[in-house]
Amino acid sequence: MKVGFKRLFLSAIAIGMMMTNVAYAKKINMNLFYDGKNHPYNASEVKINIDGKELQPEDMPPVIIDGRTVLPMRLIAKALGCEVLWNEETKQAFVMNDDFTVAFTLGSKKGIKNGKEFTMDVPAMVVNDRTMLPVRALAQALDLDITWDDPNRTVNIGAGASPTTPTTPTTPTTPTTPTTPTTQAIKVFQASVPTSTTASQVFTIEADQAIYSYDEIYVDDGRIVLDIQNATSSLSEKITATNSNIVTAIRTAQHDSNGIPVTRIVFDLSGKKTKTITQSADKKKIIITFEQPVIDEISLSNRGDMDKLVVGASGSLGAKVSTLSNPQRIVVDIPNVQSKVENELSTKGLSYINAARTGMYDANTFRIVLEVGQLTDFSWKEENGELTLEVRKSSLENLSYDSTSNILTLENVKSIDIDDIRKNDRHTEGYYELTLPGNYESVYGYGTLKIGNDVMNNIIVSTTGGDTVIRFNQNRYSEYVVKETKNGYEIAAKNPKDVYDKVVLLDAGHGGKDPGTNGNGLVEKNIALSVALKVQKCLENSGVKVYMTRDSDVYPENSLRAKTANQIADLMVSVHLNSAGSNTTANGTETLYQVHSNENGSKLTSLKAAEIMQSNLIQAFGTTNRGVKRRTDLLILNGTTVPAILVETCFLSNPGDAIKISSSTNQDIVAMAIAKAITEMMDDYTIR
Repeated sequence: MKVGFKRLFLSAIAIGMMMTNVAYAKKINMNLFYDGKNHPYNASEVKINIDGKELQPEDMPPVIIDGRTVLPMRLIAKALGCEVLWNEETKQAFVMNDDFTVAFTLGSKKGIKNGKEFTMDVPAMVVNDRTMLPVRALAQALDLDITWDDPNRTVNIGAGASPTTPTTPTTPTTPTTPTTPTTQAIKVFQASVPTSTTASQVFTIEADQAIYSYDEIYVDDGRIVLDIQNATSSLSEKITATNSNIVTAIRTAQHDSNGIPVTRIVFDLSGKKTKTITQSADKKKIIITFEQPVIDEISLSNRGDMDKLVVGASGSLGAKVSTLSNPQRIVVDIPNVQSKVENELSTKGLSYINAARTGMYDANTFRIVLEVGQLTDFSWKEENGELTLEVRKSSLENLSYDSTSNILTLENVKSIDIDDIRKNDRHTEGYYELTLPGNYESVYGYGTLKIGNDVMNNIIVSTTGGDTVIRFNQNRYSEYVVKETKNGYEIAAKNPKDVYDKVVLLDAGHGGKDPGTNGNGLVEKNIALSVALKVQKCLENSGVKVYMTRDSDVYPENSLRAKTANQIADLMVSVHLNSAGSNTTANGTETLYQVHSNENGSKLTSLKAAEIMQSNLIQAFGTTNRGVKRRTDLLILNGTTVPAILVETCFLSNPGDAIKISSSTNQDIVAMAIAKAITEMMDDYTIR
């Protein structure tokens, strides 16, 4: 019987995730969670034979519920060569082969086969977060021959059999001492990292009891995402001390799936790496081991209009490619790798690579450096353990970028009136544009200049509508200063604090996938954004330069918000709305702060900022004064090193507060009060 299987991920937790194999004994003693309840299950195992060959269960065994045997859909579909699709919105599973398309709707006894409806004795159901199909329905739907061997408790699928109804096993209502998962949620309490970058790159996630169900979700080659079912976490929200140049950070989050707690653990990677994921014998640990590939080939060659670098290895390299200037270099860093190649590479016969060298950059990183002219372009890819990098002549000309000073120089081939250059700051979207007054394509060409440092990702030059546009794709918010020199025109990407005397970062809390709290028909992320945008407008002519973490319904990571504040701002103000859940009486305004170790009492501190903000808001908005409060558990406040406060404007869970803040007029009042507080802080206190 041909076996084929394809999965479609339409939700974060979908049917058919890759799981760790679990060996089940002759007796199945476990708790089954379905219909919103836990059900003790203690019965002899049910076996499945397909064409006489026993099918081995993986993460969920077949069980008997209400007198009917239900089978794990993933297991059966895979074995029968069927394709499975899942629609999260309609809660429908589709099982397909060359002859049939069968739709099962979770919780419904109605199925659809090739457009025709049929009825099942029991519905398709989710048991322990796995979709289970009734064996009889499967037989009807796929025209399978299925028999039930009661003495041996075996489902036989194959030619010559005919479907029968299995008898209900005698199952104790009170289970014996369980040896598999209990109803109590697992607690994930420890993440172990390597002892150093040169040590074996092994990471361990540990729980207080056996982990019987987890999913590895493919997102991209830059992350490993694990969802641990029926689990809560006491891990830090973000772990950056990973002692690794493969794993740059470990992040955690918590969500629910059909009422079951799920702990998500994300490993941020420096690049694609070959790995294995296993479990300890007691299943309390998930172990991620990164292999150390061996580089066995490095070659340089010329292919007419391009030079080509090829690096071959025994596994995924996970290379990081960047550039350095003065002289212009392409740098290939490969972490956690061994090399068997010579350090010197010949550039004889090459057109664009002037020099090349290799060696260990540090104890665990192999580096390849290619010296090139700045006006070259390059592209690279990695497939099946081989990295290919191609260098060719750029379509740009008469310009250069100094990565040390972050200055783009345009040669004075054709005069530019710098006063007529138009600026378009789109920092929340990751770029800043300068539009030259006229068409300069014949002077500077077109294309992308790759930079790849902490300030700049790349620079794109294009000409549309008669004007040449220079787009700076940023890795940090910057202000651009243009001046004419004897060599041409210099465009310097500067830290805003080098240009402006007072810089504030306004943060509209939550956003995008994170709605925040809600109440009385209002959603926190929307109100927070509305107020923050109004504050920005109030500060337009105040002498305070304002940057936003977001100006639309998107979600920047909280760590990025804090990092941005530390990079470019004198003060961070985060706008939020409060909630007391079902307690509708709680109301009022409070301002949160954290004490930073670098704070100086002679300058503006987070506490002073909170007190000024609270006073202005209460006076203007007239809500209950809940005071200023120190909070030690918020990443926005803990992750900042500049004065930072979080404003809980009022309670959406309180009808009175919600009605007030829903008014555009009252939002204006709140915004003006916040803006007034910010100018007061920056006028009355030393900020640098």
